[in-house]
Amino acid sequence: MKIRREALESIRAHGAEGFPYEICGLLIGRPNENLVTEVRRVRNLEEKNPEVRYLIDDKEDMQIRKELYQTDLDVLGYYHSHPNHPARPSVFDIERSWESYVYVIVSVQEGKPADVNAFLARRDRGPVDQVPLEVV
Repeated sequence: MKIRREALESIRAHGAEGFPYEICGLLIGRPNENLVTEVRRVRNLEEKNPEVRYLIDDKEDMQIRKELYQTDLDVLGYYHSHPNHPARPSVFDIERSWESYVYVIVSVQEGKPADVNAFLARRDRGPVDQVPLEVV
């Protein structure tokens, strides 16, 4: 998976801004290029445990997808942060994954973005495999 530097920096900044809560958003690009060209923030609707969970706002997700219908872009996956935890998917994350989508996780340690890793779901609800994330 390739990602534009600006998109990656947007994810890192979003993670720092949202600390100590998880943040989330959509990875957007051209599917045939396997390249994330931009990201779109969405609200984390998780109310009980926003420090360790995220819940994508379905209305925002669908609104963004509607906007993309007019273009050659599509949603390639999702991103979120792990405040004070490694950039690895939790069991909860894996159980909510969708086949062929990429999931980018940024670790945010004490408010500062750290490691960023990408994972690809082999099928709905996992398993997921870590994939190289090439910054272009």
